Amino acid sequence: MKIEKERVVTLDFVVYDNDTNEVLEDTKDVSPFFYIHGTGQFIPKIEEILEGKEKGFSTTIILTPEESYGEYDEELIVEMRKDEFVEFEDIYEGLDFIADMEDGSEQSFIITKIEDDIVVADGNHPFAGKNLKFEVTVSDVRKATDEELEHGHVHFNGF
Repeated sequence: MKIEKERVVTLDFVVYDNDTNEVLEDTKDVSPFFYIHGTGQFIPKIEEILEGKEKGFSTTIILTPEESYGEYDEELIVEMRKDEFVEFEDIYEGLDFIADMEDGSEQSFIITKIEDDIVVADGNHPFAGKNLKFEVTVSDVRKATDEELEHGHVHFNGF
């Protein structure tokens, strides 16, 4: 089955910092990556390259920050008061959370520092500002179910 809009694509990949060759992420360490093709769930340049390919296809893709997670933005580093996290059981460095922004949007943050009553959080993607190399293998391609399309994400065991 070919990769096209509304297909669930399963990928195995390794992401490297292309400048240092440091491994940033390896799906073997976590789990394969799943997304619904053509719905904006993955990096557009990679989706473009995978369009029309089939299970078993492998390639290496080099991306600039503009083609992947953007430039690192210092304005996305924010300081918050610890008491703003009352709904959390525990907060710690490395915790990721979603914050409601003033414009009504949501932004993902990672806590990078906790000092006294101040929490420093970074809203940049961990790979922002990096030239990346993706070694990608298509592990599977299938038609998305109506429910997956309605919910906007891949379902696993009914979830």
